[in-house]
Amino acid sequence: MELVLIKTYKHLSIYEKDWLAILEANQNISPFLEYEFVYNLWEVLGEEKGVEIYAVKEHNRIIAFFPFQVKQTWFGYMLYFIAQDEGNCMDIIAKEREKDRVIMFVFDALINKKKSIVFSLDGLLESGDTLSKLLSYLQARSMKLNSKYIPKHDSIKFNTKTIFSTNTIRAKTYRNFLWTKEMVTAKVIRKSN
Repeated sequence: MELVLIKTYKHLSIYEKDWLAILEANQNISPFLEYEFVYNLWEVLGEEKGVEIYAVKEHNRIIAFFPFQVKQTWFGYMLYFIAQDEGNCMDIIAKEREKDRVIMFVFDALINKKKSIVFSLDGLLESGDTLSKLLSYLQARSMKLNSKYIPKHDSIKFNTKTIFSTNTIRAKTYRNFLWTKEMVTAKVIRKSN
């Protein structure tokens, strides 16, 4: 497998057919995962917002996309889904049968490349299987996860607030800060209800 970094929305347009083929194979129903949504969002955000979409290439074909934004901070890097602030409903674009191995490949490659990272992957749907595959990966790598379900617009679907980090001291410190912030926010919300 090979990791392909896509750093402009014009570069992403080369892979439109691959993106659409994966969503069609998965029978996607989420508008937030559609190529047009991500492309237009990136165009509106602009090139300076740290969007980095990672594509996974195997045997000369693209088999997955990881639509992230990256921020460099005092502790290292913060990676989060591209639509985290705008739509808060995103996922990895990969055929279901390949998610385990592409998750392992991409997260290992990112950790190897950037070393100190906090991942904040808010918006994973409870009904999808990405979260369970991500949990398996984190267990295999002895990494801790804080993940909780947050009710969304209808009573059937939920999404998650998911935070984990590499095992560097700076990344773990910032991860723990984010976990604490989430606990305090949840207590304030409960008291106001």
